Amino acid sequence: MMYKLTKNYLKLSAIFLPLYFIFAVSQLQAKTLLIASDEWCPYICDDQILPGFLVEILNEIASNKQIGLQFSFIPLSRALSLSQQGKVDIVLAVTQQHIIDYKLQQSKQNFGGLYNDFYVLSDNNWRYKNTEDLAKELSNNHILGTINGYHYGDEISQLISNNQANVFAASGNSPLEKQLKMLQMGRLDILLDSRFTVQYQLSKLSYSNVIHAGTQGDFTPLYLGYSASIPDELIDIFDRGLISLRASGRLADILAKYGISDWQQ
Repeated sequence: MMYKLTKNYLKLSAIFLPLYFIFAVSQLQAKTLLIASDEWCPYICDDQILPGFLVEILNEIASNKQIGLQFSFIPLSRALSLSQQGKVDIVLAVTQQHIIDYKLQQSKQNFGGLYNDFYVLSDNNWRYKNTEDLAKELSNNHILGTINGYHYGDEISQLISNNQANVFAASGNSPLEKQLKMLQMGRLDILLDSRFTVQYQLSKLSYSNVIHAGTQGDFTPLYLGYSASIPDELIDIFDRGLISLRASGRLADILAKYGISDWQQ
């Protein structure tokens, strides 16, 4: 329905408001958008050849519309704050809760998603059953690794809040890689992140002794978070661009380079 309304709007614009529409598009094309995120492969990677599938998606959409993009690696919490202040135009891979908390605009389409997945070393017999069981584990002075600025849903967020002495939240531009190294060194007992990113990092770091220990909750969609000053026309360009990439098969080609499939399948 949203796509049909968009097409009807464009038809009406072509009939009644051609000069306004042409002006709006030309203004967008003249602007270089500032995009910020921490490193979170395979979504966003500090790699010239494989920069992350989300970066490739946005680059392709922007290139087709002659829109300039400038990417910056900064911690997620700082990227969100700067976007709220209007100093960053788009923050990548954010949840609806991020959108609400930082008063951002949300893409209509979801640009990926995540699960709350737990990982341990292979000699650790702990497996996730429920949050009460995890809370018991933390009360025994075991350490849970998370990432600063990330949202894990109400249930896990409440558990983290109640057990802050036994939770270590990594920050910086590559927090997941830091947490995996800490797990290897025994400074963490349990790691919490999404399977897509953990599996990708494990393949790069060649850690064969890190295993999946369970999942909490359901799939959480991720969005593009836009600053309040971004016009609706620009948000629509990226939404429709993703729809087009999916329909043409180009999205599948991009994702295949990172060894993953479409999150909507």
